[in-house]
Amino acid sequence: MPYITSSIILQLMTVVFPYLERLQKEGELGRRKITQYTRYLTIVLSIIQSSRLHRRCNPLPAPTPVHVYHPGWDLRDTILTLTTGSAFIMWLGEQISERGIGNGMSLIIFVGIVVGLPRAVVDLYEKAKTQAWGPFTPLALIL
Repeated sequence: MPYITSSIILQLMTVVFPYLERLQKEGELGRRKITQYTRYLTIVLSIIQSSRLHRRCNPLPAPTPVHVYHPGWDLRDTILTLTTGSAFIMWLGEQISERGIGNGMSLIIFVGIVVGLPRAVVDLYEKAKTQAWGPFTPLALIL
């Protein structure tokens, strides 16, 4: 997710900043530079998201609910693990693209969606069977 977010941010920034617009129009060299900026922004966003996730999952002062009852990792481990995982997925997507198999990140996203489909179908079936949405269940299923 940080890679997709940073890619979208940089695409939008090319409209706002003339330097990035020139880089985009330069051809292959400019695209490589923008790709490098995307990588850096991905790491920064990953650090921010992982620190916020860590903060969100740690016990909150009473009377708010506790999300994680026995947090074992400290902040550094959470940031390191999630940022390293994001960097690995980013690298894996680039390797897939370089090998000519297709757009690496798009394929990784597609595989993630396909993997989740069986569970989504089962959940939908269970909700239909138990009438989870009450009288609106048939309409919800159609939608």
